[in-house]
Amino acid sequence: MLRLRPSRRKARDLAIAEVMAMLRGLAAHPAAGGPFASTGEIAWVNVAEHDLERAIARLSGLGYSGAIELVAPVNQESRRVRSPVTRWKGREVTTIPVWAETDEALRGNAPDRRRFLLECADGVTRPIVGYRGGVGPLEHRALPVEDARLLVNLAVPETGGRILDPFAGAGAVIVAARARGLITASADIDRALRFGLSELSNHHVVADARALPFAAGAFDAIASEPPYHPGARDAVSASIVEAARVVRKGGRIALLVAAAQAPPIRDAGPRAGLVLEIDSAIDRKGTAVSCLCWIRP
Repeated sequence: MLRLRPSRRKARDLAIAEVMAMLRGLAAHPAAGGPFASTGEIAWVNVAEHDLERAIARLSGLGYSGAIELVAPVNQESRRVRSPVTRWKGREVTTIPVWAETDEALRGNAPDRRRFLLECADGVTRPIVGYRGGVGPLEHRALPVEDARLLVNLAVPETGGRILDPFAGAGAVIVAARARGLITASADIDRALRFGLSELSNHHVVADARALPFAAGAFDAIASEPPYHPGARDAVSASIVEAARVVRKGGRIALLVAAAQAPPIRDAGPRAGLVLEIDSAIDRKGTAVSCLCWIRP
């Protein structure tokens, strides 16, 4: 059973997709319903009993869910500790905590709390606490931790590997990827970010996402949030071809894009030889965005 974070309760389908991505290769599937349905923040995934231990070991560091619990029949122990009880399919069931993280703990790596090395307008590089992007139309890149984790978890294979963020901004995706033990690479066309991103990433380059200095098939996954400004739409659409080139066969590309940008970016995927696996709209506190995730077959 998934307990969705309050800020992402309207994105139930994506919360389930995130868990399913982390359980690739195991006998698991989404469940249409389950116990404790009266609470609006609940979703469900079924896991085969023989894969349960491996599934539990994988399920930490979620973005859209703040807790994972097992649904189990009520026994003397659960009655003793006064676990929550409900009736489901004709029997009493309770929940057993597997993983949990408070929203406050999640926010420990939020952009407004992190230190970031930034080359300032006077040419001096300074450690800035709470850097959330510049004031220009293409410079706001304060990706929330929930979304950074979601993108990484959707794109990364169960075996881990190398991940690239081609629109790295203030590095939220890189921070989330490093927390999963991945080898990270970042790219951003803004030179002012190069010191901060070099400190966060295993390898950083100043580069246009439409012309990346990496070999074909160099990465197992790509995850990014490109600029939302309408002026960036064509550049982001053109970058899909390059992303498809540098991701390996069987690798995935997960993007969060502004809803207004989504149609041409979505259409760019098939032209680059990609197959769309996830296409989900999100209302992120009044900002309409779309999560697109492709696989390179």
